[in-house]
This record gives sequence, C-alpha cells and structure tokens, in this order.
Amino acid sequence: MIEMSLVLLFLLFLALLFILISLFFYLIVKKYQNNQLRQRINAMKDEYRLAVFHYLQNGESEFLGQDLGEEKVKALIELLSDYSHVLTGPEVEEKIHLFAKEHLSDFIKKELTKKRWSLRMNALFAIEDFYMEHLVPILHKLYGKRGTTLSEKAQILKLLAAFNDSKIVDYIKGIDQELSEFSLVSILSSMNDDKLDELFSCLDELPKRTQYILVEMIGKKQLTEHHSLLQKLVLQDETELRIRALKAYVNSGIPIDAAAIDGFFEEDNWQLRMMAARVAGMQRLDLYKDRLLTLLSDREYVVRAEAAKAILRFKEGEAILKKVTDESKDIFAKDMAVEWLEKGRGGYTY
Repeated sequence: MIEMSLVLLFLLFLALLFILISLFFYLIVKKYQNNQLRQRINAMKDEYRLAVFHYLQNGESEFLGQDLGEEKVKALIELLSDYSHVLTGPEVEEKIHLFAKEHLSDFIKKELTKKRWSLRMNALFAIEDFYMEHLVPILHKLYGKRGTTLSEKAQILKLLAAFNDSKIVDYIKGIDQELSEFSLVSILSSMNDDKLDELFSCLDELPKRTQYILVEMIGKKQLTEHHSLLQKLVLQDETELRIRALKAYVNSGIPIDAAAIDGFFEEDNWQLRMMAARVAGMQRLDLYKDRLLTLLSDREYVVRAEAAKAILRFKEGEAILKKVTDESKDIFAKDMAVEWLEKGRGGYTY
C-alpha cells in the first residue's frame, strides 16, 4: 500500500515537473516571438519615420502603398502617437485625425473587441491621441458593455468629455463611485466650459464627491462666472462644501463677501478656521486682523500657522507679528510669530 502511494506521488511529481518545464519553454518561445515582433515594428518605424513626418507637413501619403499589414499598422500607430505628443497646431491635428480615420479605424475597432485588457486600453489611448471622434458610437456601446473595466470606463468618459458628447453630463450623474478621484478630475478637466456649466446647473443632482471636485475646479480653472454659486455654498450647512468653496475663493481670487466668513473663525471644525484665515489673508480683509491674532493661539498648529501667514500678507503684518513676540503672554502665539517672522526675513514665499 505504501509502495503504491509512493509510486502515485512520484508520477504526480513527474506530471507537475512536465507542466512546469512546458510552461517554461512556452514563455521562452513567447518572449522570443515578442522580441522579434518588436524588432520588426521598430525597423518599420525607422523606415517610415521621415515619410510620416513629411505627411504631417505637406499631406503626402504615397508612402503607404497597398500593403497595410498588422505590423505596419502598429508601427504607424506608434509613430503617429509619438508625433501627436510633440507636434501641435490645428493643421497637424487635422492631418493626424484624417490619416487615422482613413487607415487605422478598422484596426482600432478590432483591438477594442480583443479579450486582452491592455490591447483595449491601447486602442482607447490611440483614439485620444488621434482625435477619432467618429468612433463615439462604438465608445457608447463599449461603456455600456458588462465586461468593461473601471479603467476603460474612465478613459471612455474622458474621451466623450473631450469630444463634447451630448451624453457626457448624464454619464457623470450616474458615474461609478469606485472611480478614483484622479480619474474623475481628469474627466472633468477634459470638459469644455459649456458642459461644465451644465454640471454646475444641476450640482445638487451629482454625487457628493463629484460636487466637491467641481467646486474646487472653479478656483483651479478661474471660473469667475460662478462666483454666485460660491457665495451660496459658503452659507450652506455642509462643512465639506463650505471648505471646498473657500478653497475656490483662495485659488481664483474672486472677491468674497467679508461677512460670509465671520462665523468661521470660531467654528469647531479646524479646517474651516484654517480656510477662514487663508481667505482673510489672501484677500487682505482688514476687518479680520484681530480675529487672525486670536487664531495665533488656536489649539491646532496648522490654524496658527495659517493665521501668521495671513497676517504677514498685510502691509503692516511684520510689525503686528513683532508686537506679538514682544507683548503676548501666549507661548503658542509667540512661537508662531517668531517662526513666520524668520520665514519672512528668509524670503519665504507666502
């Protein structure tokens, strides 16, 4: 019985060894084939590099000939992608788009149906690089497909946003909440002002995370036409929206109604106190100099630091902090004043 068990174990070992050796040789052969394919594609890129450049300059495409095999198409896609990242201008973009539409569309459509995720993603990136807006109907189908991954959906939404597609606002309203914030920012940043305006007009219908990013974009993209929305958001009950609205005021330079932040200096939430100090400093609101002095004694270090930095933005800010170091009995206030006076004298940008 024991001998039989040993024989079975030995046979199992041989079978597993055979499988591992077979897999090893398969990977070696596959690696060799991939290396050979890469060498052939690189050789084609070298062969057609100058011809593609001339095409982008004067539109001559005789170099293509009749043979557009898969390897040649891959080489042309890589060449066009390289040039799309270094050559700019409407004429070049139009030539790239026309070339891709006429000669590469069938290949890219085929790649979008492949099982390998990497091939599908490369095809989506090519659509972006070559401005292939004519493939939008296919993008809609792919977005609604059950097996489409989250990263693919993010890239598709970015493309639809860049192409100013009519359905993009509806897609954003129902966006997958597992989508990363980085992807969401990238999608929203690709939208034109008209579509962004549509989103701002239905802000309450959007997921909270999308609302937060949109509000911050008012500041980052200097969307000063939405100042009335910021005024409204600052007065809302939701803390996070108020914080984001204050950040937008800081980044955009939109003048704020000074009375709107009056109550923030005593808020329990330290981020609101910090943002109130930042806004008061950035917009040099003389009304709040005394409140900033009070925040120098705040229990949170970042609030004290923001208050000191804000005070230094006023014309007489250095003198105010010097007075704190000489007269204040609060050790936190004195230490913070000393720290920011030293930063100011050292040419610190604040």
